[in-house]
Amino acid sequence: MNPIEKQAQLARELLELNTDSVRKITELSTENFRKYIELNQDYAQKLPEIRDISAFVELQRDYGQTLWEGVQEDLSARGTIVREAVEQTGGLIRSAFSSEEAEVEVEVVKAKAPAKAAPSKAA
Repeated sequence: MNPIEKQAQLARELLELNTDSVRKITELSTENFRKYIELNQDYAQKLPEIRDISAFVELQRDYGQTLWEGVQEDLSARGTIVREAVEQTGGLIRSAFSSEEAEVEVEVVKAKAPAKAAPSKAA
C-alpha cells in the first residue's frame, strides 16, 4: 500500500471513530435530557402538594440530589467515551507510524545491502 493510500485509510478510520464517538455522546445527551425533563415534571407535579416548609425542603433536597447524581453519571459516561476514543485514536496513529517506520527501515536496509555486497576495488 502506498503512503497516500495509507493516509487515506488512517483518515477514514479516524473519521469513523470520531463519528461513532459523537453519535454516542449525542445519544447520551438525548437520554439525559429526557431524564432531566422527567425529573423537572415530577418536581413540578409534587410542588402544589407541599403544605409546609419542611416538606418543601425535603422535596428540594431530593430534587437536588437526583439532579446531582444524574450530572455525575453523565460526566462519567462522557469521560469514558472520550477516554476510549483517545485510546483508539492513539492506537490507530501508532500503528500507522510504526508500519511506516518499519517500511522505511526495510528500504534503508535494502539500499545498504547491495552497497556492502559489492566487491571492493582496492582488493
